[in-house]
Amino acid sequence: MTNRTDDHDLLDFPDAAELKAAGDVAPPSTGAVDGAWAAVARAAREKQRARPAPTPLTRPASRRVRRPRGLLVAAAAVAAIATGAVAYPVLDMGGEPAATASASQFFEGMAEVAQDAPATTPAYWKVRVETDNQDDGRRTDTSYFDREGRVWTVDADGTAHEPPAGEAGKVKKWPVGKRWLTWPQLEKLPTDEKTLAALFPKNPNSRFDQVTIILEDSPAGPDLRAALFRIPADTPGIKLVGDVRDSRGQAGVAVEITQESWVRLGEAETPDEGKDLTLRTKDRYVIAPDTGLLLETTHRAIGKNTNTPADRYTWLEVGPADRVE
Repeated sequence: MTNRTDDHDLLDFPDAAELKAAGDVAPPSTGAVDGAWAAVARAAREKQRARPAPTPLTRPASRRVRRPRGLLVAAAAVAAIATGAVAYPVLDMGGEPAATASASQFFEGMAEVAQDAPATTPAYWKVRVETDNQDDGRRTDTSYFDREGRVWTVDADGTAHEPPAGEAGKVKKWPVGKRWLTWPQLEKLPTDEKTLAALFPKNPNSRFDQVTIILEDSPAGPDLRAALFRIPADTPGIKLVGDVRDSRGQAGVAVEITQESWVRLGEAETPDEGKDLTLRTKDRYVIAPDTGLLLETTHRAIGKNTNTPADRYTWLEVGPADRVE
């Protein structure tokens, strides 16, 4: 394991000695430990560094002098992995490994970071996202929506378009189980992670997909975001990649998951005549460790006969706004 004497002061949490002596199992790969260390050390440095004035993608540093709880949790995870005190991976769901110890504890750390963020009650929510996919090519879209779900779009030259009225009007919603919820409905969701998780699909991959859609661009408050981050710990196959930069150069920590999806090909007169195509995708999520905001998501089909480019969504600005401009 690489020597990190400059960062070992992170391990001065209670019961660290007991954790180091908790057992003797085969150590994880150097890459796993390095990825976890990168996440914790960089988050610590970000917390200690002077911050600029807050923008939608930053938040003021906590005024508390003590080390944030999220860093303690993540540091404990690193110590457990590095000393072999935690089996790797830590859970088993029907023969398929669940989130690795490092990924699971990283999500817990992000839950703590999200919970420390200030609550806001803005009139509008702004989303600016760069999309790159096979159908639409690369483009950047800026939109605002209000608490009723009405959506404004803004052109590159700054021209704002009012939301159309009547049935043609778009309403911004997010999936939770079989329902699509508006901004006020999101605010009524439970913030206990077990109660919240029960509202999502039982299939862990479907549940993970819905959770990440909400985390990407919704105005979910700190307590709800914290609960959402704790849900993916039960999702099979999530791996912590470690310190990365997204396609726009934004620094973050990446997690990846490989999963299956199904596509119905052609029209069928009866259900038995339909033909399904099973695809395997590798999905990467880049998260800013100091804010808990998603920076980028990519979805790439994998397989012998798959040459489809990845779908990429890079979140350039997500946050409160006082007006549409």
